Amino acid sequence: MDYNHQNQNNNGQWDRWNSNASNSSYYNQPTHRPYGQGFMIASGICGMLSITACCTGILSLPLGALGILFAALTYRKGKKMNSACLIGIISSCVGIFSALLLTVNSFLMLPTMLQNDAFRGQLDAVTQQMYGMDFKDFMEEFYGYSFDTSEGEMK
Repeated sequence: MDYNHQNQNNNGQWDRWNSNASNSSYYNQPTHRPYGQGFMIASGICGMLSITACCTGILSLPLGALGILFAALTYRKGKKMNSACLIGIISSCVGIFSALLLTVNSFLMLPTMLQNDAFRGQLDAVTQQMYGMDFKDFMEEFYGYSFDTSEGEMK
């Protein structure tokens, strides 16, 4: 049986609107972009920037939050999340976690670093350039903290 003759009309032309026709224009329609593809790309970029900016501490937190938000915006009920979204979420979480870990570690190491004379000298030089006073005077004047420079502990 020749199927080509069934899809022709009386004039010998192909029936374009017959969905059984293998050459119908229905099959040649352009496809649309998947839903949320821009958000998937933004999620991945924000996640990667969050990882690379984790050494700044503060910049990594909003970038990671944006990466998670963009990945959540691509989620559709009843559909599986795309692997690009999962990569964006994972990299954003890694960036946020490493930034928080670095920030907490810096604050915990501050009393130990203040005992080092070279570090204290660099800190005094920076605060002298920025505020016109050394670090000890700066902390006492603006924050009310005083600390013993021999032990480096704040009181």
